[in-house]
Amino acid sequence: MLIFHRSLGAFFTALLLTLVSMPFAIAVLRRLGLEQKFRGKEEVRDLADLHAHKIHTPTMGGVILWATTFCATIPWVNFTSSAVGALAVFTGSGAIGLVDDWKKIRGKSSRGVSGKKKLLLQAVVVGGLLAGLFCRDRDGYRALHELWIPLLRTPLFHLPTVLLCIFAFFVVAGSSNAVNLTDGADGLAAGCSLTTAIALAIFSGNAGNATTASLLSIAFVPGAGELCVLLGALCGALCSFLCFNGYPARIFMGDSGSLAIGGLFGAIALLIRQPFLLAVVGCVFVAEALSVIGQVYYFKLSGGRRIFRMAPLHHHFELGGCPETRVVLRLWVLSVFGAAAGLALQGIA
Repeated sequence: MLIFHRSLGAFFTALLLTLVSMPFAIAVLRRLGLEQKFRGKEEVRDLADLHAHKIHTPTMGGVILWATTFCATIPWVNFTSSAVGALAVFTGSGAIGLVDDWKKIRGKSSRGVSGKKKLLLQAVVVGGLLAGLFCRDRDGYRALHELWIPLLRTPLFHLPTVLLCIFAFFVVAGSSNAVNLTDGADGLAAGCSLTTAIALAIFSGNAGNATTASLLSIAFVPGAGELCVLLGALCGALCSFLCFNGYPARIFMGDSGSLAIGGLFGAIALLIRQPFLLAVVGCVFVAEALSVIGQVYYFKLSGGRRIFRMAPLHHHFELGGCPETRVVLRLWVLSVFGAAAGLALQGIA
């Protein structure tokens, strides 16, 4: 069966699984009292009033999102090295998010796993990905050392092993945390993830086809086409999830979903040798992450002054008087433009 047909099969399987299971999950999470914990007014000022209606909304919807994506992928995918590696990172990153969510709920606080511990755990996940490729697919592991840049027809240079490890960690952990930072408005992370997943599915299909890869002058990655099946399942799950996560949200994704999805995006971009195109198609995630980094460093260097009213970026617009639904819609549009730009860059090469 063609990869396209199997990807559609995974899409509809995940779509139906998520659509059926999510109402039951919401009811169970409510009964267990697994609700999102928000920062108080002393920390976030006016934002606490804007989000007051969300206080009793259940979280950890990402667990269902992960489970339905995983279950919908298994019957349709061929277990190439790329597919196994991506699934492993998806699972490992989701597990980190699950621990983070659970710690927040048990402690009745918005503070979960510390940033240092989270980065350490993400380093373990990335190390597992590289070690698995080294043991299972030596050719694929050696090819990872090639650094591909958009618009160049050949690799820029070969990374030494140490630099590859650092670069891989930066891509996977950076992507995972960027999606996590974006998950702060109803439907925002899920909607932007959907467009990013579609673009990455096209990139993966191109990379896994020798003829197409040659025509586009990109890296040919044997077996990368199977990533389309996994991404197809994720797209189906996200489409159903948005029915419950769109404004007003009946359930939140939580770190269990956002860290898993972001980690998956980073792993796939790394495996198909297109990490820089990920920054283009995931432009909203990049902007959200940069807004937080810029805010923190400017606050420290300027003695307490701020660039934005609040970071991440979507909160800045909310506090400026823009309704949450309008902020989300505009960032969705930006995400679509980013995906289109990424596809154009690959086509131009």
